[in-house]
Amino acid sequence: MDEEAVFSHTKYLERVDSGKNENVTSPQIATDYWQLPQDARLSDVIIGGRADEAKHRDANHVLPIS
Repeated sequence: MDEEAVFSHTKYLERVDSGKNENVTSPQIATDYWQLPQDARLSDVIIGGRADEAKHRDANHVLPIS
């Protein structure tokens, strides 16, 4: 699940970077959560979310399965 989220964030970031989706100003809640600069944009939020999902993915890969 987390692996798919990383992939989805990457695809979304590609759309923003290509101009298919507007790189709007980051919502304040996201800026605060990821401790982004006050001039952060949507692309910064996507990068922060993708990093979180990657941490979850990596942690889940080392958990033992019973």
